[in-house]
Amino acid sequence: MKTDISQWRIRCVYLWAITVFIGCGSAAVRETYNSDAKLAEINGDFAKKIHQVAPGVYSAVGYAIANSILVVGNDGVIIIDAMEDLRSAREVYAEFRKITPLPVKAIIYTHSHPDHIYGAPIFAAGDRPEIYAHETLARNVERLASESAPIIGMRSMRMFGNYLQKEEHINVGIGPFQGYDKDTELDYLPPTKTFSQNLKTKIAGIDVELIHAPGETDDQIYIWLPEKKILLSGDNFYRAFPNLYTIRGTWFRSLKNWYKSIDIIRALRPDHVVPSHGVPVSGAEKIFAAATDYRDAIQYVHDQTLRGMNAGMHPDDLVEFVRLPGHLAKSPYLQEYYGKVSWSVRALFDGNVGWFSGDSADLQPLPRVKQAELLRDLAGGTEKLIVEAQKRAAQKEYQAVLELTGHILRLEPKHAKAVELRISALIQLGLAEQNANARHYYLTEAHEIKDSFASKMPFKPSPALLKRLPNATVLQSFVTNLNADATRNTNLSAALKFTDTNEEFSIRIRQGVAEVSTGLVADAEIEVHLDSQLWKELLTRNRNAVVTLVRFTYKKGSSIAFAKFLRNFEPQPPRLTYQKP
Repeated sequence: MKTDISQWRIRCVYLWAITVFIGCGSAAVRETYNSDAKLAEINGDFAKKIHQVAPGVYSAVGYAIANSILVVGNDGVIIIDAMEDLRSAREVYAEFRKITPLPVKAIIYTHSHPDHIYGAPIFAAGDRPEIYAHETLARNVERLASESAPIIGMRSMRMFGNYLQKEEHINVGIGPFQGYDKDTELDYLPPTKTFSQNLKTKIAGIDVELIHAPGETDDQIYIWLPEKKILLSGDNFYRAFPNLYTIRGTWFRSLKNWYKSIDIIRALRPDHVVPSHGVPVSGAEKIFAAATDYRDAIQYVHDQTLRGMNAGMHPDDLVEFVRLPGHLAKSPYLQEYYGKVSWSVRALFDGNVGWFSGDSADLQPLPRVKQAELLRDLAGGTEKLIVEAQKRAAQKEYQAVLELTGHILRLEPKHAKAVELRISALIQLGLAEQNANARHYYLTEAHEIKDSFASKMPFKPSPALLKRLPNATVLQSFVTNLNADATRNTNLSAALKFTDTNEEFSIRIRQGVAEVSTGLVADAEIEVHLDSQLWKELLTRNRNAVVTLVRFTYKKGSSIAFAKFLRNFEPQPPRLTYQKP
């Protein structure tokens, strides 16, 4: 399996945000040229265009996965959402400058997702605007550098189709593409003005109300322009079934909070809604009807899932039980281009009662290898499973093929026929999907198997972005890489004093656990005085390790001793989930 992950690299920095395409050289899966026609029907919604919503309000659609919105005031402008990176921000900013030369007075983030914040410095352009956001946004941006970011990044690359060839790609369900690649540059401006529930203010002569509206994220906000009766809805409302759960992985999203936030739209009765994905919607009655269907669909999934849960249903049965009623299933705003009802049901179950299904057999399930062995033995051998998989493939039961080949390959990873059958099943499942996320995931795994790689994040964050990342966050992420097996009998401490920030931390390896504490422990075998920026760039492989380590000052130990200490923190190489650890 191809992997070049450094022993000392933080398993991630800032996120699933830095989930990027690397022209990995994979040959295109040619069968995918005949793409799902239903998903292609919405390509028109993502055509590159500056939409004038009303005099002085413009939405840039199609330049990346998310939009940026321009509001022109008396003596300046407001930017709502700042694109996903510096490249797309430059393109949109140039288009906005064709509309008006007025300075940027404010940038408003609707929420903390990377595709809405990482082009902000381009829009600021020396104007020193105020940056508005919910009070929890900055903390959530830091959380995106958490310990789970590597797996979320891996799954994001699959979900957004970053490894797919251009001809295999249709759209990403709520936008034309996610544009991260190996040359992507990201930067972010922290908020300067925050609020809790509501904030009424005047910016560039325009009355603006910021409204906390938790939904896709807990820090989601609406921007209400009362004089124009325009609502900017962030990611709570777009033309697709909402991503009540995302397969890249995320913190639990409250369905109840989400549909209550949609009720805010209905209560305001706007003449225009400008989402941060897709085209604006105009007409008060049209908006009210669409928002009513949208919130009803979310509440329906919420209530009916709880109803089934309270009856003791297993999650696998719940996804069959909870189906949208006909009038909602037909709504153009509820097609499963991005989210899925079945995924939402499973997420709600887990978010309310946790992983245990309620079935006693799930309390201590067989290890996956044992499950595979049981199925093989019942079938009468691996070749009998292969015959059954071929039979199911001929009957176009591709999910059955996927499950059977997963068992076979866990036992015999190089079984050529099982590999062939699995790739074919993944392609066929992808072709049949109108959901962009599922489609990309299937097709990307087909590439991964065919070309022997696992999606990962090779992007190196810029020095400017690293500088904003707190040392405490870096260290907490770093220690999750500890090789527990190799350190079962190790007791060793390193004390770190960051001379530029005047912060002190210690890392103590204690028999398979790495504890981070503030301050310098007196009994540390190694004490290093170092610059935090060099440290971050070392961990993210922006700097050569050998050259950088000798630049640090060692009060105890040496660069060689510190290098050996760091070698204890080695990430596991990425792999596909059916592969045996």
